[in-house]
Amino acid sequence: MAKTVTDKSTETRKARGMGAEDVYRTLKSQIIRMDLAPGTVIDDVAIGAQLGVSRQPIREAIIRLASEGLVEANRNRSSIVASFDITSLRDFLESIMLLYRLTSRKAATNRRAEHLTQLKAIHTAHTEAVARNDMDAVVDANRQFHHAVAEAAGNTIYLIWVRNILDHGERIMRLYLRQYDNHVVDQALDGHRAIVEAIEHQDPDAAEAAGALDAQILADGLSRSFLRGTVTGFSLTPHERGNTP
Repeated sequence: MAKTVTDKSTETRKARGMGAEDVYRTLKSQIIRMDLAPGTVIDDVAIGAQLGVSRQPIREAIIRLASEGLVEANRNRSSIVASFDITSLRDFLESIMLLYRLTSRKAATNRRAEHLTQLKAIHTAHTEAVARNDMDAVVDANRQFHHAVAEAAGNTIYLIWVRNILDHGERIMRLYLRQYDNHVVDQALDGHRAIVEAIEHQDPDAAEAAGALDAQILADGLSRSFLRGTVTGFSLTPHERGNTP
């Protein structure tokens, strides 16, 4: 049975007088950070009580989240947090392979000095987060890194695409890390190291290859866990839903 939203978040207890945009951002954060697991029922009444809002801004937020693929909105019954399935995972892997290659290549050509400084700082923070096994910081730094690469590429459309894929990817990354006891080996950062080096030397071919390497490292890990059906507590077949362990 799908679970419902409970009042466990300090953030939601403090949030009062919100509008639709605030509700959207709050729910989106909870979904992509896996505080609301796939299959969780989105209870309008419970959320309204938590956030101090009427049902209208909640419904508006749910419509936006549904358009982004993070919520399955149902006309005659409660909406739920979108589930994972094999098809969407393969689509995700194909998308990041394309986007990582494209944005890394363009960043090597178009980056400015401040972009390189930012990328190096994020990469350092990411490495330190891996060393101390801080998985929240690891996932956040990964998101910041690819966002910064897309910014350096200098194309606003690419940036929108990357933001969208990272929203979906954050859920996948967090679920993936749970299968490995929330531990990341240092070699997982080889792709990022190569991207930074290629962008620093303004070598678009090397940058594209590095972007492909980074995507392949993630794809290999996800394939071992997801595509072989080893994800504990979650269904990998379309239209079936599970809950967190």
